[in-house]
Amino acid sequence: MKNLPDPQGNMKNLLKRLTQHTAQASVNGSSLVTEEAVRWAYRLFLDREPENAAAVAEKLRYTDFAAMRHDFFTSPECAAKLPLAARNASLRGDEPPRTIECDGPPEQLARLFAHVNASWQQLGETDPYYSVLTNPKYLGLPSGEIIDTFFRSGHDEVRRFLLTLERNGLAIDQGATCLEYGCGLGRVTQALAPHFSRTLAVDISSAHLALAERHAREAEAGNIEWRHLESVAALDDLPAVDVVYSIIVLQHNPPPVIDRIIAAFARILKPGGLAYFQVPTYRSDYEFRLAEYLRDQVGRNGMEMHAFPQARVFQRFAENNATPVSVVEDGYTGWRPGERSNTFIFKRA
Repeated sequence: MKNLPDPQGNMKNLLKRLTQHTAQASVNGSSLVTEEAVRWAYRLFLDREPENAAAVAEKLRYTDFAAMRHDFFTSPECAAKLPLAARNASLRGDEPPRTIECDGPPEQLARLFAHVNASWQQLGETDPYYSVLTNPKYLGLPSGEIIDTFFRSGHDEVRRFLLTLERNGLAIDQGATCLEYGCGLGRVTQALAPHFSRTLAVDISSAHLALAERHAREAEAGNIEWRHLESVAALDDLPAVDVVYSIIVLQHNPPPVIDRIIAAFARILKPGGLAYFQVPTYRSDYEFRLAEYLRDQVGRNGMEMHAFPQARVFQRFAENNATPVSVVEDGYTGWRPGERSNTFIFKRA
């Protein structure tokens, strides 16, 4: 009998080759994104060779393998080659409702915020780079080369942000101001700042901010104002800006705190201003009850993952005369079945 093709076996072999190559590159101390890695990515994700040398060279701009894998995997060409089941969205539409309490009295919101603040202060003091990007290479105190890679990855995020604006017919006006919420170590801030006349970088962890300022001075990055957000009430003091930016931040806050932050985003937008942010909006295994959380979780330090109802996002911006321009599913939480993360753009009238 003639042997039939085994696409699953071929996929496993490709994965093995690519994993071996990237592991060896890591051992050798070289960048994961080499010409050979790019060529294997084409074979694995697109089932073909690169069209030309220029296409390979263009992919060498990626600062790490995860960024390159994300863009290959989410490309229309890759999606068209995947089995139908793999192409389905993370949600089918028949998922049950989940209880997520988003309101609470001021004193309880203050307790929630202080709890998150304490957790991230500790993370900033003990594992600052890994707390921002949970990749094992960022654990502890990475080498100078790894730290450079860490900051170069911020340029990939800003590139995605600018392309998203362009796809939706939007642009940043000359002289525009930006607020980045959850700036961490300034990984994205340094890449954002050149596009704005003023960038306000806000974070709840003074430990992260101190290190962010040091890195910015070393990089001679200008037009950045760093601000420590000490309490949930301090959200009321944020200034009006043209652009709000926040990625992989909101998910680490309990829903009532996310609600206050998103309401602040909508409120501080100037007329015509844009809010670009990401937050998980559904998890089939997640519910949040404020009384239970206050009783069982507050005081336990650590990185948490939460979800926030999509409808509540729309409500908060509608209250401030802002409408959605774009809502896309993103891979910031891993594309797991039964879970959805969205990147939003809202524009204020």
